[in-house]
Amino acid sequence: MINEMTSKERVLAMLNRKPVDRIPVISGVAMLKEYIEKTGAVWPDYHSNAEMMVNIASCAPMETGIDNLVVAFGMFVESAATGLDVKMGRVDIHPSVRGIFKKPEDVKYDNFLENKFVRTTIDSIKLAKERYPDVATYALMEAPITLLGDLMGAENLAILSYRCLQKEKYMEKMQEWLSVSLEISKIYAEACAQAGADAFYCSDASASPNLLMPEFYYKVAGPSEKELGDFIHENGCPWELHICGNTTSIIEGMAATGANCLSIDQTVDMGEATKLARDVPVVGNVTPLLMVDGTEEQIIAEVRKALDSGAKASKLGCGTPPLSTSDRLKIWVKAAADWSAENL
Repeated sequence: MINEMTSKERVLAMLNRKPVDRIPVISGVAMLKEYIEKTGAVWPDYHSNAEMMVNIASCAPMETGIDNLVVAFGMFVESAATGLDVKMGRVDIHPSVRGIFKKPEDVKYDNFLENKFVRTTIDSIKLAKERYPDVATYALMEAPITLLGDLMGAENLAILSYRCLQKEKYMEKMQEWLSVSLEISKIYAEACAQAGADAFYCSDASASPNLLMPEFYYKVAGPSEKELGDFIHENGCPWELHICGNTTSIIEGMAATGANCLSIDQTVDMGEATKLARDVPVVGNVTPLLMVDGTEEQIIAEVRKALDSGAKASKLGCGTPPLSTSDRLKIWVKAAADWSAENL
């Protein structure tokens, strides 16, 4: 029998492959419209206001029992800090960046840590740690390939990812771009770690086999994720790797990055993923839209199916949709707790 843990202790134990008192429930970004309205936050100010950001992000753990808290609200901070334009989205849509750079040397990041969105993430981590020390505070990061897609453009990335497997000169060009992406990621990761982040949620959506070839993942994307992950470990933090889509063909490569756990989405068979990942914990893969319009029976069924198949934490297949409801999040958390009571 494991003594009752705090949320932070529970999550860190899972990430470090240690026993837990119950299965942790972890989320990606939880920028819920319901929470924005409840806390009186103002769009788009909460993307550059740490007080508002933490007020929103803390609702999920404080009201539903989810074990972590995630900042910032979207995959745009790093690329925005290089000077690309930001489309702020809406209260129910995350921000995104517009524009691209033509050459790696065009990307300027000397003043990266002075950007208002970067500062908000750093300040939010510090504030969350102060107010909610028993909750695991996660820093959201764009992993190297996704950041690269923002910097050079998704279409250009797709073309170069194919060409670099054919000719060495294109591989050299890819490495030039990647060196910039990784340097930016390391600057951000170090700052987040120094601010007190308990763990990193590294999302590499653009490395998905749905977009780029598995061969590219094994030769380029996976090694770049490992380099970033090793740097995060050197800064004293565990990290979670998430890649969208059907990642079955690259699960073994994802496990080889050294990530403390792998996050998979609902298109992946959890049982197959846990076999391919071997001793690396796999988390997921409840359908996110169930938090918007799912029934209690549907939510419980998906939670139990993933845990029965070997998931080490209950998580949605991607970020928490902004139109999710707190009541459905509570059903999700209770379903994981009930499963734990029966099986641990």
